[in-house]
Amino acid sequence: MKFLNTLILFFIVCISYGQTIEKQINSTEFNKKRSFKIHLPKGYKNDTVKKFPLIIVLDNGYLFDLFVGNSTVFAQADLAPEQIIVGLDTDYSINQDVSTVTKNGDLTRNGRKFYNFIKKEIVPYLEANLKTSPFLTIAGQGRAGNFITHFLKEQKPIFNGYLAISPSFNINTPKLFSSYNLKRLDDIDNQFYLYLSNNNSSSKEEKEIGSLIQEGLNSLETERLHVKFDTFTDSQNLPTAISASIPYAFTHIFDLYGNISKKEYEEKIKDLAPLEAIKYLEDKYLDMEYLFGTNMNVRIEDIYAIESIVMDRQDGDYLRVLGDFTMIKHPNSPLGDYYVGMYHELGKDYEKADSYYKTGYGKMDPSDPNADAFYKNIERVARLALEQPKDEEIPFDDEPLEDENPDEEAPSEDDESPDDNENPDDE
Repeated sequence: MKFLNTLILFFIVCISYGQTIEKQINSTEFNKKRSFKIHLPKGYKNDTVKKFPLIIVLDNGYLFDLFVGNSTVFAQADLAPEQIIVGLDTDYSINQDVSTVTKNGDLTRNGRKFYNFIKKEIVPYLEANLKTSPFLTIAGQGRAGNFITHFLKEQKPIFNGYLAISPSFNINTPKLFSSYNLKRLDDIDNQFYLYLSNNNSSSKEEKEIGSLIQEGLNSLETERLHVKFDTFTDSQNLPTAISASIPYAFTHIFDLYGNISKKEYEEKIKDLAPLEAIKYLEDKYLDMEYLFGTNMNVRIEDIYAIESIVMDRQDGDYLRVLGDFTMIKHPNSPLGDYYVGMYHELGKDYEKADSYYKTGYGKMDPSDPNADAFYKNIERVARLALEQPKDEEIPFDDEPLEDENPDEEAPSEDDESPDDNENPDDE
């Protein structure tokens, strides 16, 4: 019942957001027309520049609908970019399309046709006719989940993401994985994601095969291939496990897209120097723009995430850099002015600090609950300026220095004032 309610919710979401169209393509591999569905997200027509990640789902029925629903929910929650979802029609030929040879796990003749159909016909067609980003994903369940892993053997990878949901692996699949030399992906300037799930309905043999594959992949310790395994032991049936797998898969493949998490901070950021932390943040959004086609601005929350590193290390000397970076990304926010103001305050240049704090305060709505707290910065530097000891005044001497006017006669002893000959020790 819960699964049915979830599906109904997803269908409502799909109707409300985006557009789903049905298409056909003349396949030279099959010498006939093959049909598929395309879901275009809500923002597809509104943005003429933006590119969208593409997911090819080997099913144009309920699995396609689940992917559309999850992609919409994740985009609304800002956990993933808006995506183009394509569902290939495999309902009546799934066993032939994704079939493998039992004795060695390789693709059958029909399986190779379907493989080439995706590689040589569907992907080029979609990239030529849709606003796709470089980030492509392929997904399948059951036998189709096993089938998609064969794309990992491509020397020049077609896909960034591989989602094998409750896959029906062949006994020879672990040997095939070993033959793919997945360590080679570390030599490619890109990021790759492999997601595999299992559940209680999987047979004992399938679970054992999955464990062998998991052990083998974990031993690789690859830097650019990110592998995630999920076993849904509490799932009472296959539909429940499938519906649970997709959001976990999305969380895995779009890990880069979300806000800086506690895990990301602990593993990648906390030990960085201030400039390195700022560069990490900038590179994160450049990678997001390249992979996902999004021109998203740096989130304020992610600036906050590295704030303490810049403030607390190296005497806050790089607050000016963080402030300038923030003012470029968010010119209407007072945050950048605050950082630069603090930089000058730490340097005891209270006049400049006051100027930046006042500029930042001027950008705030008076009704902002943080406005009063921000104004305390202005009051503080004003008080510090009054308490600051004034520099000793240096008497102005309008007589030229000797080395500046070498041609002038040196003054005689009679012309010297009594003070010039005073010994400081006699004071």
